[in-house]
Amino acid sequence: MVLHGKIPRRILRLMFLLVLPITLVCFTLLFGYERSLKAQASLTLQAEQQKGTLIITNQIESVFSQYVSDLLVVYNSNEFSDYAQDPNETTLLDLARLFVRITNQKEYIFHQRFIDTQGKELIQVDRNPGGLITLVSEEQLEDLHKFELFLSVRNLAPRVLYISKVTAETDEKGNQKSVITLALPAYRGSVFLGVVAIDFDACHLLSFMAAYQGTLNKDLSFSLIDPQGRVLLSGENSCLALYETNRNLFTEIPELRSSLYDSDQGSVVIGNVIYTYQAVYPRTYERLSWNPGRVRLWTLVSSFNTADVPHLTHEFLLSHGSVKYAISVLVFVLGSILVVFFQVRAGDKQQMRISSLIAEYATNGIVVCDAQQNITFCNQAFEELSGYTQNELIGRSSHRLRQDLQVVTHTRHQEEIHPAWVFHRSGNKFLTSLSITHLFTRGNKLEYSVEVYSPSQWTPSDISELCELANHDPSQCFSSVFSLLNHKTTVSCLCIRVQNSKELGMLLNQSERVKFSQSLAATLSTLLGTTIGVHAFSFDSYFVFLKDTELDESMSKKIQSLVRTFQEPYNTLDIRLDCGISHYPSTSSNIFDLLVDAYLASQMVEKLKNGRYVFYTSDVKKRYQRHTAIRDALSTVFNTDQMRLYYQAQLSVESGTIIGAEALIRWEHPVLGTVSPDEFLPILQEQQQLDHLGRFVITESIQFLSRNLAFLRAACPAFSLSINLSPEEFSNPSLIDLLGSQLREHRIPDNFLTVELTEHTAVENLTSANSTLDKLHAQGIAIAIDDFGTGFSSLSYIMELSIDMIKIDRSFISRYPDSQSITIYKTVLLLAKEVGATVLAEGVEKAEQLAFLAEIGCDQYQGYYFSKAVDEAVFLKQVEQVTIKT
Repeated sequence: MVLHGKIPRRILRLMFLLVLPITLVCFTLLFGYERSLKAQASLTLQAEQQKGTLIITNQIESVFSQYVSDLLVVYNSNEFSDYAQDPNETTLLDLARLFVRITNQKEYIFHQRFIDTQGKELIQVDRNPGGLITLVSEEQLEDLHKFELFLSVRNLAPRVLYISKVTAETDEKGNQKSVITLALPAYRGSVFLGVVAIDFDACHLLSFMAAYQGTLNKDLSFSLIDPQGRVLLSGENSCLALYETNRNLFTEIPELRSSLYDSDQGSVVIGNVIYTYQAVYPRTYERLSWNPGRVRLWTLVSSFNTADVPHLTHEFLLSHGSVKYAISVLVFVLGSILVVFFQVRAGDKQQMRISSLIAEYATNGIVVCDAQQNITFCNQAFEELSGYTQNELIGRSSHRLRQDLQVVTHTRHQEEIHPAWVFHRSGNKFLTSLSITHLFTRGNKLEYSVEVYSPSQWTPSDISELCELANHDPSQCFSSVFSLLNHKTTVSCLCIRVQNSKELGMLLNQSERVKFSQSLAATLSTLLGTTIGVHAFSFDSYFVFLKDTELDESMSKKIQSLVRTFQEPYNTLDIRLDCGISHYPSTSSNIFDLLVDAYLASQMVEKLKNGRYVFYTSDVKKRYQRHTAIRDALSTVFNTDQMRLYYQAQLSVESGTIIGAEALIRWEHPVLGTVSPDEFLPILQEQQQLDHLGRFVITESIQFLSRNLAFLRAACPAFSLSINLSPEEFSNPSLIDLLGSQLREHRIPDNFLTVELTEHTAVENLTSANSTLDKLHAQGIAIAIDDFGTGFSSLSYIMELSIDMIKIDRSFISRYPDSQSITIYKTVLLLAKEVGATVLAEGVEKAEQLAFLAEIGCDQYQGYYFSKAVDEAVFLKQVEQVTIKT
């Protein structure tokens, strides 16, 4: 059909009856999707706000609790107690020395003061620019009796904490700093003795706001406001920029005051703005209260305008509202073009030419055959697949170039899909997925067929089953090998797999993968000297049959030589080959067993870790079956009671008392029996499901502590439960957050939980590791380095980590009294004293080993000498028995 400048009415009718309604539906769907996307994005932003306010608040409260702890160190010290009992120059000097020591240790302390009953400073210790600590001389001490600090604290009851406002100061050298002061009134009985006050670095307290905000990929801001609604600090500003914005949220939005003080946390919508807030309270100890009572210090607020959601979320459709109109217009235009195209297309001959043009650019091999199944056309991809040119193929029967592994009855317009071997002119065979579409004339006569050869998706097991059924004559598959087996010739089957095929597949397109397969098959045929040809099942699986061979040293050397050959780059590509070998008649009884057994052995190469090849045996089969069963069982194991935690006691070397335990995962399967972590952990890691295990261990450990908290507090006041985190779990922020939330939810006291990391996990990235360790420490969690001595040989790494315990690997105590092991222990003990860490010896099994640890001053031990890991009931009984004995 030719259009002469005028669109026929038939085409216009189709455009208005078909294309226009589709366009309207498309626009409606896009509009609805845009609204849904905006609502979802708004919820996501609120979740980010809530998470951020909670994290920042926890950080501020944790740092504040450290400030309170530092103040209490002075308040509860022997030096202060001595002075309170006998105020004189000697006890006052001892107290001043204590001030100097504490200021020297705490970089975030600016000043320490002790003020007498008249408001006169008796002691003042300052941190000067450059970090120099000085004790102010008596002549320079100030009279503070009119200062707000003294006037406020002198009237406070005992153990009532004074908290100042955060203020900005400038020292004599012009350096700016922000200060917050904590103070306690000192009493001897009911007699007022004076005031203990410490000026702390408020930047140390507040700078986490800007640091956290800088990590967000969304443009969310956080602001800290005081009880009067004034913005103390915004997250994007320096911590020195106190009250810089001169904003008061309660003045700007009066209704915000009542909303923020209805609860300690939540979200509120005012107009088009969504506010998320979290109250910040002082976290104090030893039944301290503070002035003026249960009033929050500050409130952390984050807000965004719903009109800014597209900008904040960077969603393309939200940011470009005109896209829905453009897409709708495009749908209308394309629909109109399709209508015109289908109305003006030519007949069957023209359609064939168009199909041929499309086939030229197809990545799969395409062959067009006439009614007699003779080839009339093939594309370049099939030329590469078969090794023949199109001129050589035209006129030949396609059946002579392949072997189908399934017989299908042809029906009109039916598409057949089945495996088929394509015979390459080199003698090698390549397995493909063959799809055949039959096109008929109006008279129901077959006109031509289109054969599409795409990459195979069938495994050797699938092919073996099909071959046993094919034409009721399995000998047609692998006929040359069948012939050898019928003559009782010994045959070895090698399944050679490319282990890094995923990486290679990303580097090569489909045409390049076909060329790679052909080149590799030809190379394998030459190197191994097979006369049967290589059977390439896929891009990464190749089967080679060798006759008159045995599974002996000669075969091992041949495979080792093959592996060495591919240790060098192959066609500029780095490839890793694994090989599984079966044998007829020693391991496999027929051709199909040969295939499946060799393939199974190749899959076990990585699991057995015995090199790059595995000979098939019954033991290999059992291991494979067990490995497969474990993989299948893991999909539902966390919904059963098969997984549980066992507990191995950790004891004091000096006193022999239980002071902790390590939680160890145990899996008892009703059929497989005991499944060790070495068996299932690699599978979880491969499936990227380690977070399931991490959540299970964290939840079970916290519940164990919650159930037994009262008993453990009474029997072991310093008890700590250790759990292990893998590198994947340690770097998973959601698991770290879960750990903190579980501790808070169950109200587990600080230091009742220890996280164990291997050396490799801890030092793999010192910067990020220390950041995570600081986050764990802030939640009261202790850190232990597990299996010390098996990872990095340099002890200097540990010096850079904030750790609480070093666990020396069991391999060292097992070699006692080897001199090298003794040296390791003594060196680690010296290191531990430097960093203030506890040392625990793992794997103690003998009395002489424990005696050695006591001799050198090791802190703790665990091992079979006391007990293996036991279930919860037995462990609690152990704690009870040890407590009674001591």
